[in-house]
Amino acid sequence: MIIRHDLELIFLHVPKCAGKELREILLIGASPENSEELFNFDYSPILHRYVDLAHLPMADLVHWPAYSWLDRYTVIAAVRNPYERLGSAANEYFRQRCRADEAVINGAGITAAMRRHYYSQLPLGHSQRDPRFIHSLPMTWFTHLGATAKVDQLLRCESLADDFQRLATRLNLPERMRQVAQATLRNRPLAPIPVPIDTALDQAEVQLAHHLYAQDFGTFGYRRQGPDALPDTLDSDLSPLLEALCPGTLHSHAIPVLERAERVEWHWGPCGQRQEAVALAATRSAA
Repeated sequence: MIIRHDLELIFLHVPKCAGKELREILLIGASPENSEELFNFDYSPILHRYVDLAHLPMADLVHWPAYSWLDRYTVIAAVRNPYERLGSAANEYFRQRCRADEAVINGAGITAAMRRHYYSQLPLGHSQRDPRFIHSLPMTWFTHLGATAKVDQLLRCESLADDFQRLATRLNLPERMRQVAQATLRNRPLAPIPVPIDTALDQAEVQLAHHLYAQDFGTFGYRRQGPDALPDTLDSDLSPLLEALCPGTLHSHAIPVLERAERVEWHWGPCGQRQEAVALAATRSAA
C-alpha cells in the first residue's frame, strides 16, 4: 500500500497484479513528509499472526491507521485474469521459498510436482491467512471490505500501459510518472486457456481457479474458460484439495476447512449459511 498525501492518492497492492512496477512509478517524488508505505513482513499483535504488509487484505488493513485515508483520497488498484494470476502465485511461492527453488523458477520453470504441492496447501494456507500464500487470495479481498468497494479506479494488467496513461491524465499525475510508465509498463494481452485442457492437473487447476475466484470473475468481468463442472477424472493428488474447497453439506466437525462450507450444521441444532455475492460493484462509483 502506498499513500501519497501530496497527490491525495492511494495505491492498494493486489498481489501478482503488476504491483512492483506500479509501486516504483507511484513512489516517484515521494518523501517521508508527503507519503507513507506499508511494506515487508511483520507480526501483528492485534491479529496474532504474521502479515505481509505490502499485501494486506482489507479485513486486515482495517486494523491499521492507514485505513482511514481510504475514504479521503482517490484509491487505485490493478487486477488480472484469475487463471494467469493463480499460476503466477505458484511461481512466487517457490521463488520466495529458497534459492534452489528460485533457480528452478528462473530457469526451466515450475514443474508439475511443484504446482501440485502448492495447490494442495491452499485451503489451509488461505484459512490461516498465512503470508506465504497471500499471493493467491481472491482479488476482492484486497479491493473490498465485505461487499463494499474501497477502490475508485481499476487498472487491468491486460491493458496496463494504456490504463495508466488515461489514469494519469484524469488525476493530473506528475509528468515524470507518465514518462517512466510509458517506458516501463506494457499491456499484457490475455492468453487463452487451451481447450481441450490436456492433463488432469490442468483440469484441476481450472477448477481451482473457478472455486477460489468465483467472486473475482463476477466482479471484475473476466470470462470463465474451460469446464464449469468437475471432470470425471481428476488429478488424484488434488482430489482432496477440491473436496476441501467444496465440502458440501457435512456435519460441522467433518468439514476440513470450515470457511469453505456453504452451510454448516452443528449436531445440537444451530446452523449457518454462507452469504457472499458472486458479483460485487467493482469500484465505489459503480456501487
